[in-house]
Amino acid sequence: MEDSLINLIFLSEKRKNVLLLLLNGPNDINTIKKKLKASATSVQPQIKMLREKHLLVQEKDIYRLSDIGKIITEKMKPLLDTINVLEENADYLADRDLSKIPPFLLHRIGELGHCITIEPQIEHMFEMIPEFVKNAEEAKELRALISYFHPLFPSFYLELAKKGILVSLTFPESILRRWFENDYREQTRHFLEMENSKILVCKECEMFPTIVAADSFMEIALFPKDSAFDRKYLMSFEPGAIFWGKELYDYYEKSSEEVQNIDSYAAVSPEKTGKKAP
Repeated sequence: MEDSLINLIFLSEKRKNVLLLLLNGPNDINTIKKKLKASATSVQPQIKMLREKHLLVQEKDIYRLSDIGKIITEKMKPLLDTINVLEENADYLADRDLSKIPPFLLHRIGELGHCITIEPQIEHMFEMIPEFVKNAEEAKELRALISYFHPLFPSFYLELAKKGILVSLTFPESILRRWFENDYREQTRHFLEMENSKILVCKECEMFPTIVAADSFMEIALFPKDSAFDRKYLMSFEPGAIFWGKELYDYYEKSSEEVQNIDSYAAVSPEKTGKKAP
């Protein structure tokens, strides 16, 4: 029975799509045809086969998943979502270090849905990525784990906070020190003094992915396994991806410590670092 159900479902795109559609609720044949963009002659034989295997139930003109059909389809959807994400982004993910994504979220990577890849163009290599800038400036809340330094970051995130956007930034110690250097010290001090912004330090986050979790999008930049960091991100606007990104950020924020002000931060004091104070 197991083999026959697997063949029944996965050897027909239409049968699979009928099950996924009805997972959202019962529908009549006309609605099924419209949503699947298919004719009655192509859909009805597939529905008949699903009914014969007790995956669908017909009540007058309405079709719904049977109890068996619902159990199978609820298990099937996460697998299909995962396959779609990995297949769509195979060129990016194949050579990336996924080990820093906690298992409970890696198992749910299918929640990312449709992603786009963004990266700096060669003629704008030292600028910020326009797609990110545009969406960040339109956000109401933005939280980020930043694993590399960019000289435009301190002023950019300060400007976001000045616009009233809630901004939380988490850094590895080595990157945070760069923000506290002379060229960026006053910008960082101003950022810390604002009521809608905060900075945290994660002492166990070296070489971890850069994560941006906003209310309207998420993006992640994973380190390549065998080459230099390349500022190439996956970005998604789907609700499931936004929730996934917030969970990932929260996972690292829980093991981080909030920085109250520059002067009291022990990690950049001469006694702790062995360096001269900036």
